[in-house]
Amino acid sequence: AEDAACECLNWKRLYDAGDVVCGEGLELYEMTKPRLTLSLAEAAFSWKGLGYLAYWEYCSTFFRRMDNNFCVNAAMTEYATTDLPGQTWCYVSDECAALNGGQKVPDKQSFSFLFHALQWLPNRVAFPLMHLVGSYLHSPQPLPRRVSWKVCSKGPDRRLRDMPPLEVLDLARSMDSVIGFVSKIAYQRLPPPAHTWASIEGAVAAGDIAKMPRLLQDAIAAKDPVVIDVDPEGHTHQRIVRGTEVYELEQQCDLTVAAPGIGPSAEAETSESFEARSAPPRARSAAPQLRARFRQRGR
Repeated sequence: AEDAACECLNWKRLYDAGDVVCGEGLELYEMTKPRLTLSLAEAAFSWKGLGYLAYWEYCSTFFRRMDNNFCVNAAMTEYATTDLPGQTWCYVSDECAALNGGQKVPDKQSFSFLFHALQWLPNRVAFPLMHLVGSYLHSPQPLPRRVSWKVCSKGPDRRLRDMPPLEVLDLARSMDSVIGFVSKIAYQRLPPPAHTWASIEGAVAAGDIAKMPRLLQDAIAAKDPVVIDVDPEGHTHQRIVRGTEVYELEQQCDLTVAAPGIGPSAEAETSESFEARSAPPRARSAAPQLRARFRQRGR
């Protein structure tokens, strides 16, 4: 019974049933850390404070479309980070006792229906009015939460970071999610500007693992996928290294094209292994084109 209670729950079904709102767990922890708990109103209208594009990347096109129970990164962290931001998580029943450092999602209180109208006002007007309405014009009703979130474990739980890159990228494509976001919510990374693809590309081309950063050496030895940005600011193009394989993720942003389904895209290609780099290049096997409709912003 305990094992069943601690099985990760389907993300999309939880949101669709109203059992939890995106942001009540660790969905937005990358931007709210070290804070773990948001009120219902804070979660429901988090796009007001965090920005629409960030909310769109996290909740609208990723978490609420995840029709599965895969564990995801709590935050976007450097490879081998082991504290909470470096862990993976999922929702489970509140009957699960083995949360591994997780928490029960606190019961919530309702907010006024007027918030839905006020959200469209500028923040400097909306937030004071929301506070006024919430304090004096609304009697909150209790909304029990019967879920917890747990820290996932390798083996018993299905973690995105344990999946091959092409499977993760294909999942992102199937959900029409922001590809550059999904790669970093799935895998840990070597963060820029300390590490960029330009700083290690020569060692990769030569197959000289000894000249690569220690963290990358460790990841290669463990065959753990790790994300490396091309851009020193962490935008657009990425490389995913898994063992001796390199996956090239090219973000293409063209906001001048308005046709449905056309716009920013990402193409992933597998390249030959490190050992084969000194030989004449072999033809690469191209993965299906991966698309997202918004600029790959901040990823």
